[in-house]
Amino acid sequence: MDLPKPLSYLLEHQRGLLTIEQLERAGVTRGARRHALARGRWRLVLPRVVCVGAGPLTPQQRLVAAMLWAGAPAAVGSLTAAAWHGVLSADGEQVVRLVVPAGRSLRSQGFVVVRRTRRWDERHWDRSPLVVSSPARAVVDAARDARTPDLARAVVLEAAQRKIVRVEDLRTELEDGPRQGSATARRAVQDAEAGAWSVPEVDLATALRRSRVLPPVMLNPDLVAVDGTRLPRPDGWFDDVALAVQVHSKRHHSDAEDWEVTVLSDGAYAEYGIPVVGVTPRSFARDPQAAVRRIERAYLAALGGARPDVIATPIGHGLVS
Repeated sequence: MDLPKPLSYLLEHQRGLLTIEQLERAGVTRGARRHALARGRWRLVLPRVVCVGAGPLTPQQRLVAAMLWAGAPAAVGSLTAAAWHGVLSADGEQVVRLVVPAGRSLRSQGFVVVRRTRRWDERHWDRSPLVVSSPARAVVDAARDARTPDLARAVVLEAAQRKIVRVEDLRTELEDGPRQGSATARRAVQDAEAGAWSVPEVDLATALRRSRVLPPVMLNPDLVAVDGTRLPRPDGWFDDVALAVQVHSKRHHSDAEDWEVTVLSDGAYAEYGIPVVGVTPRSFARDPQAAVRRIERAYLAALGGARPDVIATPIGHGLVS
């Protein structure tokens, strides 16, 4: 059926989705709606939300459909919002997570999961027809809702590494939010504050902390050689002997260029006499103690030689001890 002209803009703006209320206001009768639905030209994708067209909903349409169904006030939140902001590790859920004020009685429906909050996000992003939680709120809520501690850490560390959100804003959001249920998110933010950029780095740092041989490890410090050259940041750094530890993982670098820089950095360290121990996530997962022993041997060997002339400055809290 041909839709009234006033609905043409809405249909485009809302990605081919309309509410029953919008159709009624435009004069589309119940009989006309039933006819279009019966013939398969329209689909009811959520209560009182119609998709004009065939085929499965796109990810963007699912977001819009959820917002149209919920009405205001509501916002895309948690893992869904973090993915919308560009956090790749938060993507992949089959549901759309919404946040609504505590006073609303809206309940989860279909592919939409509703969570009520007493602390409405006043810094939300209005991108009509979507309202999306601010980056800090989205990432911290995602860490709270993550199925596993590794997923929580991955979301927080990726968001910080890719500068989707500042670590200090994550800390502020964490402290402003409820304490209950925040332990996993809190640990993830602490890892980001220590300078970690990926889950494998955190796992390695945790194992190194148990060593009776090694001093505290510095994560991703800034390095400057004696001639003023800025060197690549090592994943781990033992400052007393200037020993670098690199976690070689394509998966946990934000893009191919970043991965290439990480690999080439080993050569840059060699130019300035900095010893390097390389670790892969797979080999570490297979035998963590073997990786730690390799690093211990390299550290003890470095103790017997002259320290390369390089200055390391921690980022964040810097040390994991």
